[in-house]
Amino acid sequence: MTRFAGRVVLITGAAERAGAQIALAFARDGATVYINHFGQTVQAEETVRRAVAEALPGGLRAVEADVTDPAAVRAMVDGIVAESGRVDVLIHNASSFRPRPFADLTPAEVDASLGVNLRGPLFLSQAVGEVMRRQGTGRILAILGNSLSEAWPDLIPHIVGKSALGRLMEQLAVAYSPAVQCNSVAPTQFYRSDDGANDALRVARGEAPAAAGTTLVKGVAVREAQLTDVVDVLMFLADGPDSVSGVTIRLDGGRVHI
Repeated sequence: MTRFAGRVVLITGAAERAGAQIALAFARDGATVYINHFGQTVQAEETVRRAVAEALPGGLRAVEADVTDPAAVRAMVDGIVAESGRVDVLIHNASSFRPRPFADLTPAEVDASLGVNLRGPLFLSQAVGEVMRRQGTGRILAILGNSLSEAWPDLIPHIVGKSALGRLMEQLAVAYSPAVQCNSVAPTQFYRSDDGANDALRVARGEAPAAAGTTLVKGVAVREAQLTDVVDVLMFLADGPDSVSGVTIRLDGGRVHI
C-alpha cells in the first residue's frame, strides 16, 4: 500500500521541469495526479509517458487550462471531479517570470504576472476549496520560492504576487477551517536552469555558488534547497497533522537570518 493510494492531486504548471518531477513523485507514492498545463501539450504528454514507462503505482493525467481564467479553472475542476470523484490535494506550482526594470513595467506585464502568481491561484483555490469542503477534507499548498525574504528589483510583480499568495494561504486556512489545511513552501532556487542563469543572478547579488549545494552569502556558506527537499515537505503537508495549517515552511538553509 502506498502513501497516497486513492487520493487525487492537482498540480498547476506541471507539464515539465519542477512541476513534472513533483507530479511523478506523488504518482510513485500512489496518487492519481492531474498535471495542469496551458499550451504545453507535447511536454505534458511526454511526462505522462514517463509515468506509464515506469509503471508507477499511481498515474498522471494531463489537463489543459489557463489558470488566469476563472471559468477555465472551474471547468477543469468540474472535469476532474466528474472523472475521479474528488480532489484531495491542490498544489499551486505555476509561475510567471518576466524580468523587467521597475521603471519600464507596463500594466499588461503586471497583470500577466499577477494573473499566474496570484489571481489564478485565488480562483482555483475557490473552485477546489468548495469540493474539499463538501468532502470534509483536503489540502491546498503553494510554492512561493524566495519571494518572502529577498529583493529582486527586476522581478517585482512576481515577488509581490508570490508573497501575496503566501498570505492568501494563511487566509484560506481560516476560511476553510477545519476541513481544509492550507500551507506554503518557500524554497530557494531548487530547480536551476541548465544555462547558468540562476547562478548568474546570485553572483549579481554579491553571492557566490560554493561546493556541495551551498552558496556564500555574506561569507556564510548556506545550504540551498534541493528538489527532494521540496517534494518531502510537500508530501508532509499533504499528509501531515490536521493542526498544521496557515504556515509557511522556509527551505533556505537559514538564509533569511543572515
